Amino acid sequence: MKNSQDDQGIISLLLKNSIVQFIAGILSLLIILRISHSIDYKLIEIILKSLGYSFFCYLTTPFVIYWLAYASQGVATAKKMIVTIALMALYSYIIWDAYFFFRSAFAQLAHGASSSL
Repeated sequence: MKNSQDDQGIISLLLKNSIVQFIAGILSLLIILRISHSIDYKLIEIILKSLGYSFFCYLTTPFVIYWLAYASQGVATAKKMIVTIALMALYSYIIWDAYFFFRSAFAQLAHGASSSL
């Protein structure tokens, strides 16, 4: 029984330490996407958006993993369920947005490469 309480404390500590990274990941994505929308040159826009999505994934994934570990331990409460659903909805939405961006970017780059031949 003592071991599970230690695990709960360790996960809580990891959550507290990684919440700043999570917020920084979301803010960096928003800032970089806003900057990339103001640039007219397509290649620079694709590079900036790629960096933004990369920063987001790098900074937010540890928090999501720690949250899921925390939420799965102990008693399931309505608060844990609501936060988990909201967190996964936000994370999934941004991941799918990144997927469709990369799909479009690769299509544009392939079309540009094939039209120059």
